[in-house]
Parts: sequence; structure tokens; C-alpha cells
Amino acid sequence: MRDNSQPKKSVTIIGGGFSGASLAYHLAAITIPAELSITVIEPRPSLGAGLAYSTDEDAFRLNVLSDRMSLFYEDKPHFARWLEEKHSLIHDPEAVTQNGQIYARRSTFGSYMADQIAPLLASGQVQHLRASATGARQDTSGGYEITTDTNETITTDFLVIAASHPLPALPAPLRPLTQNTTQDMSGMIANPYQKNAIEQLLKAKGTECSVLIIGAGLTSADMIAGLSQHGHSGKITALSRHGLRSRLNLRLKAGEPRPQRFFGDFLSPPEKSATQLLHKIRKTIREAAQQSVPWQSVIDTLRDQGDEIWLALPLAERKRLVRHLRTYWDAHRFRLATQTDMILEECSRDGTLTFLAAHITDAAVADDGDGFNIGIRLRGQSEIIRHHFDAVIVTTGPAHGDIISQCPPLAMLHEAGLIEMDPTGLGLHTCRDEDTNKTMRAIDKTGRITDDLFIAGPLARGTFGELMGAPEVTRYTQALAQVIRQAI
Repeated sequence: MRDNSQPKKSVTIIGGGFSGASLAYHLAAITIPAELSITVIEPRPSLGAGLAYSTDEDAFRLNVLSDRMSLFYEDKPHFARWLEEKHSLIHDPEAVTQNGQIYARRSTFGSYMADQIAPLLASGQVQHLRASATGARQDTSGGYEITTDTNETITTDFLVIAASHPLPALPAPLRPLTQNTTQDMSGMIANPYQKNAIEQLLKAKGTECSVLIIGAGLTSADMIAGLSQHGHSGKITALSRHGLRSRLNLRLKAGEPRPQRFFGDFLSPPEKSATQLLHKIRKTIREAAQQSVPWQSVIDTLRDQGDEIWLALPLAERKRLVRHLRTYWDAHRFRLATQTDMILEECSRDGTLTFLAAHITDAAVADDGDGFNIGIRLRGQSEIIRHHFDAVIVTTGPAHGDIISQCPPLAMLHEAGLIEMDPTGLGLHTCRDEDTNKTMRAIDKTGRITDDLFIAGPLARGTFGELMGAPEVTRYTQALAQVIRQAI
């Protein structure tokens, strides 16, 4: 039980990726150790890297320019200055494009985050409990109790859920394959974020193996780049239902100036329907083209204004956007670094990479036990085409609908009725009501606000809109730090 005679309050953050570490940093910046203890539960050795930035693959690059990545929303070039101060690019000269644009490795940004939070860990103002949370419940005194896989039990006044993105959902036709433990599954990568996954795959199947990649977004592009870096020369087929691959960030020629960052306005006034919003986006892109402004500047405006755009839409229209337009939004919003796109272009030119608009109908291990026989139906066609692949990689993106079932503490909180899925299916139901100072707290199964239980980062995007990129997450966590400070 907690000692209620102690005036000092405590906050525990489950998840120490970018969202959790960013919140811990900004909360420590506006509080003093005597009034608040901050604990982050994170199994990885450092805070701030999380799933996105803890990779060891050198080919996995940030898809955002270095001068737009930062722990500080109002100081976006902070990471770029850190790169210069640490001379980080000496070991990564390929990060710099011909025009001088910098797309650093994902792991480098993880190092940057660890460097920022290191002084707080050294002083004890932030404590890193290197463990995985295995349970969470509300205790009798109104706080929360968290258990870990290291057999520790923590009691806390405030609990923040900053859990990582769930793993990709395995397509239904592939699930029977993984359930048969007698079969050789060395050619299957169900978790593309697994350490040394590409290296182990090529060791088992050879560098000339044929690969089916399910999904065509950023993770798919990362895997293609990673395969190339490890010397893979076999055929790659990237399959997705719409056949849409991630678009390119603006590629500038040497000496060519950057175009204006933002173009258009979607708030004067904000649209009330998904259809009207789509029409306005298309109209604005045409207007941008007439002024020689690239479409990327329009999409960047949508990102920047995404919070208020989303807020203005009724719930039914938000659901329509997710159901009908999310795939197209993801393809244009999650854009590729120049270096990654060049690898995809080279593979396409030499005939080793093909993108297909299709879906899998069935799958089986080959009769000789080597590889997989996959049934594929092309989009708009009825015929099933059968192919043999030596390896299969799943990159379908986070299975947001599985976040509760994949995270034991969330499952316990959900069973107790303290949290629920957001109606859009994008994360956890989160309050947005600044007038009552209950904002950013979880909403329970009855629709009531769960006191002192906060949702951080992308898991709140069903309520707050665009919350997937570092700039948006930083803005959100800085605001959440102020909300928790007021609650103290």
C-alpha cells in the first residue's frame, strides 16, 4: 500500500519509447524532485528509442528531415544541431543527399533521445525500471498498482499508458502455418521489428531467395532496403490490397531551394464531412500545382492542422475517413527518405522488385518443406494465381485493434472497465475536455472519465487526430505534462 502521509506524488509511465520518454522529460522539466517522482517501465536498455528507433539496421532511415525531428516542438532543428555537435554524420555520410538534405538512421535518433534524458536518469529525477509491465489495476486508495516480469510491484498516484504500437496482424491465410510447430518457419518473418530478422532470414534461405512482402508502406520499404544492404539479389514481390506504396518526400536537385513548407488552409472554416474534406484537399493540391508548389506542402499543412481538422468532424465522418481513405492518407503522409526511395527505384529498374495490388487467398508450406505456396487474387479479378516464395515477410502495419489483447496491463484495465477502444478503432478512448481539466485521461466502458489514468502518444489519436509523427507526439506530450502538473 502507498504511504499517504508522504506529500510527494508519483507518476508511472508504461512504455519508454519516444512518447513515454518525451513525457518523462517534459514532466521533469516543469516539476521538482521533491514534489514528484517519475518512473518509466521499459524493457529496452535505453529510453526514447522504442520500436521505431531501436533497430540496428543501418538501412532503416528516418522518413523526416533531421531539421524537423526534435524532442522540442518549438525547436524543430534541435536534433539537426545535435548531429553537428556529436559529429554523428562522420559515420553515416550516406545520410546527406546531393542537395544537402539529411535523413539520419533511425538508430541515430534513438541515440539522440537517450542523450537528452541521460542527465535526468543520472540525477534520479527520472527512474528507468528495465522491465515489462505484466499487469495494472486500480488499488483501494485510488491510485494504481503495476506488476512487472521482474517480480516487482509498484504503486503510483498517476498512471500513464504510453505502450508501443502493437505488432502487425498476421493475415488470416498465414495463421495456420504458424500454428504447426513441426514445420520449418525459418522463411517467415511475422515480426519485421525482430532483431537481426533479415540477417537470419538470408542465412537460412540464401541471398537469392524469392521474397513475398505483405504490405507496401514504410516498413515494407525498410525491409526492401535492409534486404539490399545485406546483399539480397533475388526477386521481391510487395503485395497490398490497393497496390499503393509510400510516396516520396520531395527530392531536390543539387542547389535547388526548398519550396515553401506549408500550402493551403483547412480550418477557415473546417469541413464537416469526409467527402467535403477530400474535395478541398484535391482542390488545394491543384491550386498548389498552378503555383509550382509540390503536393507534399499541402499534406504537411494537413498534418500541422490535423488536430483541429479531426476535432471538427463528427464521429461518423471520422469513421468514414478511417474506413475509406486511411490507405491513401498513409501512402502520402508516411513518405520515404530519398535514400530508401532510390533503393526501391533501382530494384524496380533491374526487375527484382514488383508491386502488386492483390490479396492472399491461401497459403501452405511447399511439399518439399522449402518455402511457401501462396494463392494470390489480383485486385478486381476473380482468378487465383499461385506462386512459390522462399520467404514471406509481414509488414501490414500495427494492428491497432489488438492493442488491448497484446498488452497485458491494458487487458487487465479493460477487464476492470477502466479503459476501452476508441470508437474509430485507432487506439484507446481518450477524453478531450480542457474546460474541466480532465483532458487526455482514459474514458471507461460506461463513458466516464477514469481519474489519474492518462493516455500518451499515438494511442490517443482516435480523439486527437494526427499523432503518429515525432512533431505531433512532442506537442501532445508537452501538453500532457502540463495537465499532469496541474493534477498534482
